[in-house]
Amino acid sequence: MFALTGVLIAGGIALTWLLNPFGATRSRFIDPIFRRIKRERLATPYMLRVAQPETILLGSSRVLMGMRIEQGERDGVMNAAIKGATLKQISRIVDVALLNPRLKRIIWGVDFFAFSTHWKFQDPAFDARIADDPAMRLEDTLLSLDALGDGFDLFKRSLRGRSRLKATVTAAVPWPMELICNEYVNDRMDGLDVGTPKQIAIQLHQIWYLYRRYEFSQAQLEIFRDTAQRIRAHNVELLLFVPPMSEYELELIRQSGHWGDLEKFKRALVTTAPFYDFAAYNEMAPRDEYYLQVIHFKAAPGHQIMRMLLGADTPTCNEDARSVAQSALRVDAASIDRVLAAEAQMRDRASAQDSRYSRAAAEALRYSKAEMTAGDSDESNSGER
Repeated sequence: MFALTGVLIAGGIALTWLLNPFGATRSRFIDPIFRRIKRERLATPYMLRVAQPETILLGSSRVLMGMRIEQGERDGVMNAAIKGATLKQISRIVDVALLNPRLKRIIWGVDFFAFSTHWKFQDPAFDARIADDPAMRLEDTLLSLDALGDGFDLFKRSLRGRSRLKATVTAAVPWPMELICNEYVNDRMDGLDVGTPKQIAIQLHQIWYLYRRYEFSQAQLEIFRDTAQRIRAHNVELLLFVPPMSEYELELIRQSGHWGDLEKFKRALVTTAPFYDFAAYNEMAPRDEYYLQVIHFKAAPGHQIMRMLLGADTPTCNEDARSVAQSALRVDAASIDRVLAAEAQMRDRASAQDSRYSRAAAEALRYSKAEMTAGDSDESNSGER
């Protein structure tokens, strides 16, 4: 019985190593094109050490979903963004990425909310993985039923063949403009544009925690600056952008009194490096068809933005592509005042209208304040008892 158990464990380990669902080993028994990364906080630390990409994408779930690479890495481009990323976690990702001698550039979607004093939650499991703890690596990649299950899913997709994969899964990264423009049309009616008022209210309530206690943090800024300095010291190109925000999210920021913090964040950012700014009341903001949810933009605009950052040809093959291109504002030390003034004018024009965006944000804030008041009252009554 013990011998049989040992054989089964050894067989499972060998099979998981061979199938390699997380890109954690150098096995190419199955073409990585069939890989589908579902647990990026698990897979990314391991894949960083194996893939050796030339380009790395950094950021939160905005970049993870908006510049989606199904396999985690393809064509020398790796999406190393993680959901809920803190600046400290991104900094540790950069440390591992810089060990790669082939690395040429980092594209970083810098989030406003990450610069808050309160945005620094801990993830010990991620910390162990990014430090390449041997016990954690063994448990995650070879002794895990999740790894074995994902490996079998990978194997089944490979049996169906490459012809069954969507063009968005197999196309070059970033996607060619022809595919991007097709996706603008094909991806209609799938996301925020078909969200009901109730669904949008729930989403606004869910993301309010990003800004509820927002306080711009000098310590977080120093983490960012130090990380950017290390990137440059390794002669790696750093390309920064502030990701697009839907008008719902912009209204939440404006009505909660944090617009000044957003401007302070952009002024601090430009002292480190120039960047492209998409977080404004631009042509993208009220185009719900560009967003999966209130906080996440879709992959078609995301891949177009990636092409723009890389200096690739981005012909405006339709109105959607033109709108995204028009929304890009390049910000440097010489233009920051002019850009912020222009964005303030766009904000004032939008906020002067009684739009569904302003109404939804106002209702979300009223509901949240009522909850907070009720919570304070409950605590007070509890104290009296």
